[in-house]
Amino acid sequence: MSGQEFIADAVRLTFEEMAFLDVAPGRAGDEADPGPGPWLFLTYTQPQTGSLGLFLPKEVKFAVAEGIYGDSWNSLLPGQLDDSLLELMNVLAGRLLTGRFGTGSASVMGLPTLLYDPRETPPGMQCSRFEFHIDEKELTLLWYEVQS
Repeated sequence: MSGQEFIADAVRLTFEEMAFLDVAPGRAGDEADPGPGPWLFLTYTQPQTGSLGLFLPKEVKFAVAEGIYGDSWNSLLPGQLDDSLLELMNVLAGRLLTGRFGTGSASVMGLPTLLYDPRETPPGMQCSRFEFHIDEKELTLLWYEVQS
C-alpha cells in the first residue's frame, strides 16, 4: 500500500467527527500488545478482497460511546455500546476504502462485527499493521489484502 497518509487522515477524522477524540499516528510509548478483543472487524469484496480489524482499549471504547451518545457509557445499554463501535468501524472502513481505491470505485463491504481474537492472516493475503494513540491509549488497525 503506497501513499499511506490517507490512513492516518481517515482514522483521525473519523474519531474526531464521531467521538470528539484526538487520535495521533504512531505509538504513545512501548509497543502495546492488543491481546484478546473484542476487535472490530469488517470484510470487503470490491474492488478487491480484503478486511480491516481495529483494536480499541476499553477506555477508548467507552469514550467513543460517550461521544456518540452524549451520555456516560455506564448509563448506556450494552447494545448501544456495541452499536456505537460498529458504526465507527463502518464509517472508518468507508473512508479507508475511498482513500485506497478512489471516490469513483464502488466498494462492497460486509457488516462490521465484533471478534474476540484478531484473525489469522488468510492465505494469499498480507497484513499491514498501523499504530495510533489517544493520549497513552494504543489503537491498532490491521489491514488484510490480497498480495499483489
